[in-house]
Amino acid sequence: MFKHNYLYRILLFCLFYSISFSQNVKLIPEPGFVPYSTYYLSSIDLSTGSSDVEFFNFRLSEESGDYVSKEIWASIEFEVSMTSTALGVQDPTTIILMKSDEFQMFADIRISNTFLSTQTNSLIDMSIPPKQIPLSMSINEMIDFGKFQNLLSAVVTTGKLADGNYTFRVTIRSGEKGNLSISDDIMETVQVISASTLNLISPGGELSDSLQNIVFSPYPIFQWETNPCQGCESFIRVAKFESDSHSSINEAINDVTVLPVNQSEIWKSAGFATNFQYPFTGAIDLEPGSIYVWQVQKKLPTTEGLEAFTSPIFAFKLANFENTSSEFQPLHPVLQQLKDVLGDEQFQSYFGNGSELTEFEPNGIYQINGIEVSVDEIFKLMSEFNNGSKGLINISIE
Repeated sequence: MFKHNYLYRILLFCLFYSISFSQNVKLIPEPGFVPYSTYYLSSIDLSTGSSDVEFFNFRLSEESGDYVSKEIWASIEFEVSMTSTALGVQDPTTIILMKSDEFQMFADIRISNTFLSTQTNSLIDMSIPPKQIPLSMSINEMIDFGKFQNLLSAVVTTGKLADGNYTFRVTIRSGEKGNLSISDDIMETVQVISASTLNLISPGGELSDSLQNIVFSPYPIFQWETNPCQGCESFIRVAKFESDSHSSINEAINDVTVLPVNQSEIWKSAGFATNFQYPFTGAIDLEPGSIYVWQVQKKLPTTEGLEAFTSPIFAFKLANFENTSSEFQPLHPVLQQLKDVLGDEQFQSYFGNGSELTEFEPNGIYQINGIEVSVDEIFKLMSEFNNGSKGLINISIE
């Protein structure tokens, strides 16, 4: 009985010692993965794995921070894989898989794909002073483009990776020398979609149809549609069309803009939205009876820097309110959206002459469920009511 208890205590001690002193190297994002909308194949050398474009940046750190009482050994693995329905690649397919040999850690180490290639022979750790850590990398797997003719054709034609889901994965193994196991594994999947679609919706259309494209609000809401993409940003510009000095809408849009006011800016940021309300301040007031042209630009981050492309140009005419009957007097854009949702009859019962909210004007402060939101969120909600994805239950006035 004594021998059994003694053996049991020894086993417990060994287990406790093993747990207490096991190496556990983790990945600390700094900032982690860096997603792009488009990946150009020229950004990475598949023969060596080298790249000047940062796909990820992490700090390797032993959880306890103890690099003295025990040896810390680790290895790095980096993989890029893809699936693409458009190209018929249904199963995850590795584009490149790189692995390092084992290396000893004496302090935290920053790692980035820009540091890792078959030409790498060392990393610099964060010791004071820094130590050079011997390291070598090898390519363990690489895509055979010959087996994926559609993918090869897309790459050759465009120079960039085709539409699909691309998964970036970094795996860390740590432990005693010669006996490493996975201690951290982080991945991120980026959906790559051709982002060249950019169509204007309203207001306006062809210049020849400007008499039919009349706007009754001096603060119109500009709307467009485009494919969603990672980190893409939209910009807008509006200019007045002068028939005596502009021979085309292209001349007008490239002339003096009313938005932005500062001509050196050329474009006004609309952020990540697909709509933009002409501002109440910070822009030149639109003149009743005049024709205006507008255009949208989209910028997307790629591995070769920002790319930009522009939409067609739309033209519209702002109504001359002096010659317009009172029933067509312009509404605040939010009220116009609300009118579209409620219908004219119900809207007039709340906001028409003699109603409870006659001459009501929004003050620019909006709330949804008691939480203050931007006007973009209000427009989004109205759009959901319009397309039926959300429904009105009841209306009350407070």
